[in-house]
Amino acid sequence: MWSNKLMLAVIVGALTGCGNSDDTTQSNANVAKTQDVEIQFSARAGNEEITCQTMTSVVGMNNINPQFKDARMYVSEVALINDEGDAVNIALTQDNKWQYENVTLLDFETGEDGCANGNTALNSVVKGTVPIDNYNGVQFTLGVPATLNHYGIDGDDAVSPLNVMGMNWSWQKGHKHLRMDINGFNIHLGTTGCELVDANDESVDCGSSRPNRPNYHWDDFDVSKDSIVFDYQKLVANSDINASAKACMSGNDDPDCQSIFASLGLALDSGLCVGGDCSAAQTWVSVE
Repeated sequence: MWSNKLMLAVIVGALTGCGNSDDTTQSNANVAKTQDVEIQFSARAGNEEITCQTMTSVVGMNNINPQFKDARMYVSEVALINDEGDAVNIALTQDNKWQYENVTLLDFETGEDGCANGNTALNSVVKGTVPIDNYNGVQFTLGVPATLNHYGIDGDDAVSPLNVMGMNWSWQKGHKHLRMDINGFNIHLGTTGCELVDANDESVDCGSSRPNRPNYHWDDFDVSKDSIVFDYQKLVANSDINASAKACMSGNDDPDCQSIFASLGLALDSGLCVGGDCSAAQTWVSVE
């Protein structure tokens, strides 16, 4: 009897060992099929990195020295473009802070000095994985996609970074895709025209909305060394910034938005890319 038991133990052990070997081999194969990537972003005013103190750079038609109060934005649907011209979505690292599903919050304000309404934490990178391949381009959308624009803000479904209250656009029932505020001029880019359907389940109808989500792409991008630069100086180059505290709140008839939307590559009346290509129309984002 003991001999039979010993033989059974040996057989079970052998089968278990084979299973572990196969699992390990499969696991190693899966690891080898992907690579970690980080897309670097920066926000400047001319050649100067954005800070919450009065800057030496000048901006706008009035050559104002800006003091930023806020500088944050969401980017989503970030993808790398391979040698075949295919866009491959980056599977974002779900870190419970800066990234959720396919959305990342970029934060360039420190919560100090003029940015008292912000926070000290900063983020200028999108992190994730892609299949191993040769990549030479990049694309992304500025803003929260429609499927998440009314999700994650508060209540039971609150989730970071969609629950950052400074990026909650309550009167427009969604998120601020972009928020760049200085003394004398605030820019809040977001989807407009959504209608509340049911307050209880927080459902909205955005069928007639202006999306106001520019998407940008570059065919020449080296993920190992290049970064994507947002230049506030170019964004407001044709804007009248003065002490009257003007603002662009994404309205389709807002005169203060006309030049901002042109810099973004968006048509003010529709909230869509000019000529169907925001990259060709925009003037404020570059790769370095």
